[in-house]
Amino acid sequence: RGVLMFADLLPVEIQSLSALFVLPDGWAVESSFPRDEHGQYEVVEPEKAVFLIGRGLRKSSTTVDGMPLDIMLSGKWKFKDRDALERATNVLEKYLALTGFHLRDKAVIIIAPLPINDHKTDWKAETRGSTVVLLMNPDAGFKLWKSQLTVIFTHEVLHLWVPNSLKLEGDYDWFFEGFTLYTALRTALELRVIDFKEYLATLGRVYDTYRAHPDTLSLIEESERRWASTGSQIYVKGMLVAFLYDLMIRKESGGRRALADGYRDLFSGRLTDGADGNDAIINVLGSTPVSRSFLKAYVENSTEVDLNKVLPAYGMSVLFTGKGSQLRVEGDLNQDQKQLLRSLGYRE
Repeated sequence: RGVLMFADLLPVEIQSLSALFVLPDGWAVESSFPRDEHGQYEVVEPEKAVFLIGRGLRKSSTTVDGMPLDIMLSGKWKFKDRDALERATNVLEKYLALTGFHLRDKAVIIIAPLPINDHKTDWKAETRGSTVVLLMNPDAGFKLWKSQLTVIFTHEVLHLWVPNSLKLEGDYDWFFEGFTLYTALRTALELRVIDFKEYLATLGRVYDTYRAHPDTLSLIEESERRWASTGSQIYVKGMLVAFLYDLMIRKESGGRRALADGYRDLFSGRLTDGADGNDAIINVLGSTPVSRSFLKAYVENSTEVDLNKVLPAYGMSVLFTGKGSQLRVEGDLNQDQKQLLRSLGYRE
């Protein structure tokens, strides 16, 4: 089997092309692109084109409120094909509701065996155009394979919307990676793949990773230098800033708004194609003086994320133990704190 990505195979100057695959006997090819009666593909935007080739390929299809979805699988798995389709459908439904935006192209999820087995990496994923590629170790020790699929989908499927359906320019990776990580965590909680305890535990682990790396650049600067450094702050600090933004906006609005509402605003038609991504997103998310000041501090400037100072206002604290940071809910909560925490999924 193989996954062919035209962005890796063709000069960037090529705007469109016709492609015909000549394969060994018994092999097939699958893609989000349709083919004509001669088996030929007309490929526009080849840098986003992904093709799965191999023996014994399987495809399951459905639609989500009119949006077509294909799951393409290769290899043997500890879950049924329909399980993967069901989990992906659930996530697509959540993100359609989140954004209010119908994907223009057919969404495709490719699942194939990871071609390495170093016992350190159980899966890798990447989203290009309208295609999510998920490579997994068939022998990974996941206790709940279907739940693991959902967790992976909550992150990668959101990329079909952000950034892939936004026509923005520039380096705003802090948002489409860091904020996506947090939104995926919230989605996993809302789909009941994880509980509130694991929600806090995940944020505690991310906080430990954040504190283990120097924080000297703004998130915008980190985004500009992502490929020239480890890039970890894009993910970990970006996720923590999304968490704090979510808390802040819930408190400021009296529970009427959350970070999730910002995604619908992004797809409301207010953004101009080709606009600078940083300016556009900050303008949408920073629609009030408080939120604008927050984004200036944590995104445009290099303000340190200190959960121990920030969380008490929301009825939470950080306990530092030998096993890492533990986020916890305080026992003595006022009514506003109780309301905010309940909106996050906390149950006393």
